[in-house]
Amino acid sequence: MTARVQLPAHLLTQLGDRRYRLDLRGYSCPYPQLFAAKALSQLEPGASLEVVIDNPPSVENVLRSIAKNGHEHLGTEKVGPSVWVIRARRPE
Repeated sequence: MTARVQLPAHLLTQLGDRRYRLDLRGYSCPYPQLFAAKALSQLEPGASLEVVIDNPPSVENVLRSIAKNGHEHLGTEKVGPSVWVIRARRPE
C-alpha cells in the first residue's frame, strides 16, 4: 500500500547521520501511518526516524504500522499537550 503513497518532501528532515524526523502534526488518520511507513521504507538500513504526531488515534496506528512492516519501535514519548514522538529504526 505504501508504494502509491506520495510522501511530501517538506515533512521529512535529516537530523544527523542516519537520523530523520517526520513531522506529521496536523495530519489525521490514515496519513500518519501511511507516511511513516513510506518514510521508513525509503530510509537506508539502520536509519532511525522520529515521527511527531498530534492526533491521539494515530499513535496506536503508527505503532501497529511499524510492527507490521518489520521495523523496530525504539520508544514513544509524550512531549507536550497532545504531541507525541514515536521513534523507530529500519532494520539493517
